[in-house]
Amino acid sequence: MADTPPEDVADPPADLDEIDETELDDVDEDVQPLIEELREETDASLRLAIRYTADDYEVLFAREDVAESFSPGELEARVETLVMKGLGDPATESALFDFGTLDSTVRFYGNALVAHFPYREWSGFVFVLDRSEAPLVDLVADHLD
Repeated sequence: MADTPPEDVADPPADLDEIDETELDDVDEDVQPLIEELREETDASLRLAIRYTADDYEVLFAREDVAESFSPGELEARVETLVMKGLGDPATESALFDFGTLDSTVRFYGNALVAHFPYREWSGFVFVLDRSEAPLVDLVADHLD
């Protein structure tokens, strides 16, 4: 993404109140309430919140223990990987046109849940949360083991 780490990766804000509301004006109306509620619910389960575009990103929130567990370079690499995964799932795909636009992708990992919300063709949000329960994923995993 960037040649030098952005300042916000090394020193992300402690809360999400710094988001400029006008930047959410064109977010899909079905996704916007979820984003707003996640902004209000900055409890221990939210690890990272990232806003990205095709050529830039901004860490909107990093929980203190998460930010401290990585060097700035490691955190930058992790954030860039998350952004690239989001850019890999465009909001519209010609082969799946009849499904409509993509509102979200959710990836369940053993310890985390990663949710991407594209809101323009090459822009979106990524939220990383602690994984507490995922009944559908756990049920399928149990049967596939």
